[in-house]
Amino acid sequence: MALMSHPLHVCSGLSSAGSLLVQFTSLSTSYWVLEATEKGLVHSGLWKICFNPECTIYQFNILALHIHFTRGFLLIACFCGLISLLCVCISFEHIEIYHISLVKAAALWSFSGGLFILIGMSVFTAVCRSSHSYIKYLLVFGSSYSLGWASLPMYVMTGMLLMMTHKTIASELWEPPPQ
Repeated sequence: MALMSHPLHVCSGLSSAGSLLVQFTSLSTSYWVLEATEKGLVHSGLWKICFNPECTIYQFNILALHIHFTRGFLLIACFCGLISLLCVCISFEHIEIYHISLVKAAALWSFSGGLFILIGMSVFTAVCRSSHSYIKYLLVFGSSYSLGWASLPMYVMTGMLLMMTHKTIASELWEPPPQ
């Protein structure tokens, strides 16, 4: 690998790992929604709900459909981010496998992850904003929710970095035809 593409390649890998870490943190923590009710402050995530210091895992059958939908799309996005990171890591050793550029494949997986995050987060936001509790009580989106939205531009920037890396590697490997 040539001198110009190596720092860009390393930055792409770090960006891919960072995107996945932020998204996984958002998915696994329970500060998506903070709600002030008559019983006190409640904070909840996609997997559990907490009343003051006590947290309980959601019962699968009583969850609202939008939570299942958001969980599903964010898990798919996490899977896309993991595959993107694996492609970037393998691309340090092999640029192509079966004539498929691993850097370009990583970029496509990263963009796909961003698309799934956009869909899942948009549905969650729309349903929470139109819910009765949003109107009746003080409902605030928390830090986990913010991390979910923050992971979207991170995946897009990772995809753009990977595309720039692909172009740089391709231009460095290109040899003019013999004359």
